[in-house]
Amino acid sequence: MLLLLSLLCVVLLAALYIVAVHTEWGQRIDDAALDGRTHRQVVLNATSRLLNTISIASLALGTTAVMLVALVRRRPHLALTAGVIVGGSCVTTEVLKRYLLDRPDLVGRPDTLGMTNSFPSGHSTVAMSLAVALVVVVAEEVRPIAALCGLAYATLIGAGTVTAGWHRPSDVLAAYLVVTAWAGASVAVLLWTSGAARERTSTLARRMPTLSPFLAGAGVGLLFGALFGIGGTLVAAREDELDAVQLDATYAASIAVIVGVALVLLVALVGALRGVSLDPPSEEYAVAPAT
Repeated sequence: MLLLLSLLCVVLLAALYIVAVHTEWGQRIDDAALDGRTHRQVVLNATSRLLNTISIASLALGTTAVMLVALVRRRPHLALTAGVIVGGSCVTTEVLKRYLLDRPDLVGRPDTLGMTNSFPSGHSTVAMSLAVALVVVVAEEVRPIAALCGLAYATLIGAGTVTAGWHRPSDVLAAYLVVTAWAGASVAVLLWTSGAARERTSTLARRMPTLSPFLAGAGVGLLFGALFGIGGTLVAAREDELDAVQLDATYAASIAVIVGVALVLLVALVGALRGVSLDPPSEEYAVAPAT
């Protein structure tokens, strides 16, 4: 399941890049979301303060803190996995953005961000990778709570980069996909190499709320709702009548997509880990043979 999730994210990342960056209408939708973002100074000031929490120093401190959680729990293998998720995600994003991917000029107008490639978003990658790494290192019974806290931070950072005009919506979605791909692959390798066991859900974990049905439905609902706003922008872009579209609705739709995708990806990851202990097997958890 985890490897399948990872592979699906890679496929979706490639499809997103082709559609959002290498088609004219994809670029126009991204631009429309940027053009429609709010310019209220109080919102921009709050957004700037939030985005300033992401830096090389905060990345190092955040990664160290997450790894310390695993070390305090005497789970060095989880600390290593968390480091791989954060480091692998951030390096992949920078390599893709700076060296491998390009952004052709298909819209014929000056772009807010310039024609340099900004896909995927580095800030969103950092926030999402720390959120996912925290989910991996905590005990099974508190994974849903860790996921919700991480989700709030990752979506605020992702939406903030669009609000500030630092990134296009597709850049944020790409960052989330990069992180989830690394998380799925890393945890799958951990399960394969360390012999971590399945179906060892504790009594406390069974009593904790799950993320699955309701939040997954909420995420899908946000995505479908956002399609109406994006669909209207797409039609107007094809008719070259973007002036007739309320661009603030396109911006709002893009934020809904960001939140919806983050919800679906985190629910999928936590769901794949449901009933899976990432702790090494021990006699305490030995499974009796079937009778």
